[in-house]
Amino acid sequence: MSDRGGKLSTNTGSHGRLPRLGHLPELDGIRGIAALMVFFHHLCSTSFDIAPWTSPIVRGLYWLGSFGDSGVDVFFVLSGFLITAILIRDRDNSDYYRDFYWKRALRILPLYALCAFGILFFIPGSRSFVLLCVFFAANFANVFHVQSIGGFWSLAVEEQFYLLWPTVVRRRSVATLRHWALAIVCTVIGLRYLFALFGHHNYWHTYLCCDGLAVGALLACMLERCQRQGLGLETRRGTLLSLLGAGVVLAGVCYAIPTDPRHIAFHAATGATAITLLCGGFVGLAVAYTGRSAFGWLRSHLLTFFGLISYAFYMFHIFVRDAYDHFRGPLQPNDLAGYFTRIAVVLAITIVLTLISRYAFELPIMSLRRYVLNRHTKPAVAESL
Repeated sequence: MSDRGGKLSTNTGSHGRLPRLGHLPELDGIRGIAALMVFFHHLCSTSFDIAPWTSPIVRGLYWLGSFGDSGVDVFFVLSGFLITAILIRDRDNSDYYRDFYWKRALRILPLYALCAFGILFFIPGSRSFVLLCVFFAANFANVFHVQSIGGFWSLAVEEQFYLLWPTVVRRRSVATLRHWALAIVCTVIGLRYLFALFGHHNYWHTYLCCDGLAVGALLACMLERCQRQGLGLETRRGTLLSLLGAGVVLAGVCYAIPTDPRHIAFHAATGATAITLLCGGFVGLAVAYTGRSAFGWLRSHLLTFFGLISYAFYMFHIFVRDAYDHFRGPLQPNDLAGYFTRIAVVLAITIVLTLISRYAFELPIMSLRRYVLNRHTKPAVAESL
């Protein structure tokens, strides 16, 4: 993220456009939480059979880790907010499309391509999946009966969304944009319940999971409206708390829905909606009250560190886990030393690889922006997943 230490400005800027969004360390912290949630989800819940384990510690971490996949929903809300804020600010730019897509390409594609080539060379039979990755269609792998690998599916959702969203932002007023974003949220929620009638609860398809991106876009529109009035987002505290409260209520409803085969799809649909609303409310409050002591824990060095390396961390950790399991063999039930060693070693190797990638590969490539962007274009406000 650029412009370290800045805050949200309430100055409406020249020509009444949304002013530049300063660096918000709270959002780095939230991104760090999301990355760690996904990491522990894959290390503690999805990669071994819990049935023969009797340790209450392992079983407790398995239960906690089962919620970690919602870290991807946090990424979606953050991305929707930050990217839409950038698009609104730059909508009058003559190089609007060129600058936006160059920034996305230089941020996303190099590491994306590196991981895709790694899969192609090291994982037998992965050619079909890599071909889907080339077209940002990895989230539809199941439709083509192709095994999905790694975290490419969520990047596919984002890139599909951003093929169309910049044009919507460019051609519509912010008021209309709010209506479009709200319509997307309502449509996606409705589709989830419609699909639940047929027992479907795979939310990797864009039309069943892009509500998080749209909720983030709504937050950006809300911020723009406040700033045009010379106000801060904290003036919309009631709306943000309502989002958070609705998420809590739906989470309670989800808990009450049985998880038997007959009801599991409705349980999943309700849970997905609850998570989106919770993430939207929480991200909105963190932006509204940036710099306040109540959110000081989000500005901790540990969380902001993981936030700044979250993209590569997200992309690498599954491959490191799989390599570790390949060479060390499967975990033996109730081997606590092996269980915690696995987590520690995979975490350490992932961090090392992530730092090498960031400073030797990603940042040098991102520095090429100065050669391809309009010289009047300001740096991106954030690195989003």
